[in-house]
Amino acid sequence: MSSKIDLAHLSQDIVELWNEWQIRSLMLLSLLLQILLTIFGERRKCTNGRLLGTFLWVAYLSADWVATFSLGILARSEADAANPNLIPVFWAPILLVHLGGPGTIPVYSMDQASKLLIARLLQLVTRVGVACYVLFRLWNNNVITSVFIPIFVSGIIKYGERIWVLTRIHVYNNVSPQPFAEVHRIKIKDILPCYKNARSKVIYLHEAHILYKTFQILSKNFDLVRLDQKFTYDLVSKKEAEEAFHLIEVELGFKYDRLYSKVTTISRSRVILRSTTFLSSISALVSFSIMTRSNSVYSKNDKIISYVLLSGVVCLETCSIIMHLFSDWTMIWLTSTSERAGGIPRGINCLSLLLTSCRKRKRWWSGSMGQHNLISAQSNNKLLKKYFPWIIGNIDSRKKVGKDLKELIFKQVKDKRSRYDPDTSDFTFLKNLLKERGSEALQSKGCIGKFGWSVDGVEFIHSLLTWHIATHVCYLYDSDQKNGFHKKRKSVILNSTLLSDYMLYLLVNCPTMLAREPSETRYDDTRIHLRRLLFWNTHKEVKLNISLEELNALSFEEAEVKAFFKELLQSPFTVLKEIEEQGKGEMSALLDGCMLAVSLQSLERRDGWSNDEKWEMISEVWVDMLMYAASHCGWKQHIHALARGGELLTHVCLLMAHLGLSKQCRPGINEQLADRSRWLGCILESEKPSSLGLRYISVE
Repeated sequence: MSSKIDLAHLSQDIVELWNEWQIRSLMLLSLLLQILLTIFGERRKCTNGRLLGTFLWVAYLSADWVATFSLGILARSEADAANPNLIPVFWAPILLVHLGGPGTIPVYSMDQASKLLIARLLQLVTRVGVACYVLFRLWNNNVITSVFIPIFVSGIIKYGERIWVLTRIHVYNNVSPQPFAEVHRIKIKDILPCYKNARSKVIYLHEAHILYKTFQILSKNFDLVRLDQKFTYDLVSKKEAEEAFHLIEVELGFKYDRLYSKVTTISRSRVILRSTTFLSSISALVSFSIMTRSNSVYSKNDKIISYVLLSGVVCLETCSIIMHLFSDWTMIWLTSTSERAGGIPRGINCLSLLLTSCRKRKRWWSGSMGQHNLISAQSNNKLLKKYFPWIIGNIDSRKKVGKDLKELIFKQVKDKRSRYDPDTSDFTFLKNLLKERGSEALQSKGCIGKFGWSVDGVEFIHSLLTWHIATHVCYLYDSDQKNGFHKKRKSVILNSTLLSDYMLYLLVNCPTMLAREPSETRYDDTRIHLRRLLFWNTHKEVKLNISLEELNALSFEEAEVKAFFKELLQSPFTVLKEIEEQGKGEMSALLDGCMLAVSLQSLERRDGWSNDEKWEMISEVWVDMLMYAASHCGWKQHIHALARGGELLTHVCLLMAHLGLSKQCRPGINEQLADRSRWLGCILESEKPSSLGLRYISVE
């Protein structure tokens, strides 16, 4: 009996403790979530990986839920003399500040922004109403209005900024090109800072900002006018590969800030709003500190929690101001013309130099690319990938985009551009140029007749898988040779394998960027075909019938996988026949990939090619495929990738567009319009009424 009474008292004590600390713990949790979002929200610009994305997604949703739930609890609180746990009224507007979200991640994705705009507008009205209701419900002589009002004003501004970001993204998502619409162009005032700051360390910011202006036009699916095309071409083509890619990094950083953060163009209104929120938070903290010294209305715990909450608001505002101060937008504003500096160019210049020296080496994107290899994946036994595939996906590793790879891509993009003259070529020629995905590289080596079947007349996904398999088979063979490239780490073979694995990573993890249809199963068919062959070669004594689930659960030793493909090159006739027999009726690219690998290896044995020449051709084919994929990926997919740390494909797409290799950079000559004018002239001439017909019509 006594044990039951003790248990009842214990449960009652737990309930009382929960009732007392429920709102207090939730307020601290809400502040903690805001701090985490502020710290890690900025990192997603330059960090790939599902782990960070999953963490931010959970924290983003939890922050809104906790703040809203806490606001509801405050609305139910009682305020009378008999209440020993009087809750500070200004906790309600602090929750409004939290609901406004940090400046680093006001929105998680663009799709979400379009769906949540109306909801956020309604929530602003309702939550401000709830905060006012809390003030009315808890109002008494002990309410510190000098704390409530500044925080309330700051909360409305913060929440309004979040809605402003959502509205901006919603407008961007719903812009469609209109015929004869007035398109924003590069203006003289945008170009002048480049010449006035030619010797400045931040000249690249002004050049990247000009490119960003053209990116704004391109991303809205407008065509770029000829003058803008010429200016961007002259700007980018004169750069070295490293400099050109760096400009595009900064340019995409501007785009990220514009869509995924509150850090954007410096203006008088934004300075006023930022100053208001900062001074409001400071005044609220100071007022609370002064008032509580003379009047101890709240309990000791509530005082400590209130200090923590108000100090947290001040710290978050300080971080926001620092991020604005060291942002690229501020540096552009400070280093612009003296008119923009408000008549004090010397002081502004000193401040800009100070900020430039204090800025660390900024990162505008991850600088890496995902890697996934179809053949190596069959022997991958990593526990994390095996039991938690949702965390890392089909990614074997991430590799840095090195200087050699940038130079290879930049050189080949410029070579493709050299074959096209906007003043003499027509739009049809440009479209055919962008359709190339390896044929020109093969043609230049005199191999179009031997390997053309792998790039022309087949679907791009099939061609990609074919060359991926062939590249890795050649890599396996050459890396085991005494003079193999693998040991010497030559860039030509590394670039080929990096691009091969990167393109397959895009196919598997970012299929929308390669315009892969949901019904496309060629990769899965190829993977299953390969696993079935490996199983039959390693378990010849076992029955041949095996279910798909059992096949997917198998894992093969690395030596077994290598042995299969070494046998392919040693006995191609036998192995190719086996692959053909086991793959009948399937859309697998395994047979084509193995045939291509055998043909590529025969270049050295039969045609007298050097190993360097073979891998040079392979690397050029892969760069051509990369350019094809970049130019055929929609801007929406490119922009979505910015929130995941960015993709090399996006950088290549912008590099091509700035050099004029885009369907939105139309040439001066349009053969279709010229043909239409000629046909119209012929028709009008043939249908021209005779003088007799005219007299007959006039009489009638």
